[in-house]
Amino acid sequence: MIRTTDLVSLGATAAEAYDECDTAQTELNASFGVTFEAAKDNLLRDFKLAESEGMDLSCFQGSDSRFKYNQFNTNIVVRVTRIPTPHSKLEKLAARVEKLEAELKIAKMQLKHTAEQLVASGDCDELTDKVSLAFTRLKR
Repeated sequence: MIRTTDLVSLGATAAEAYDECDTAQTELNASFGVTFEAAKDNLLRDFKLAESEGMDLSCFQGSDSRFKYNQFNTNIVVRVTRIPTPHSKLEKLAARVEKLEAELKIAKMQLKHTAEQLVASGDCDELTDKVSLAFTRLKR
């Protein structure tokens, strides 16, 4: 049987590992992350500009992509998402989807409210759905 002291001990081990990992990631991001994000943002900006100017970007996609850099053991995956131009048929369907999503949201709220009422009245019990952990920094 698991005891509280066992969980506290395991928690201390996990907290120490989290502290070491979080500190290392913070240091890594400070030294390399800023440069990487800036380079990625510059590439994305110019990629969007090239696409808006009509440049054929297919050479940057697929198995023969020009974004494969063996010397860095890196492949940059390019995903271009396209949407159709406005059309009355699409607008009607979009309005219908929006209405159905609103109805679904209301139905989910009703389900949650009814479940809470049944549990409160004792007509229904609760089961553990899942247990999760979140690690956060203490404010000093």
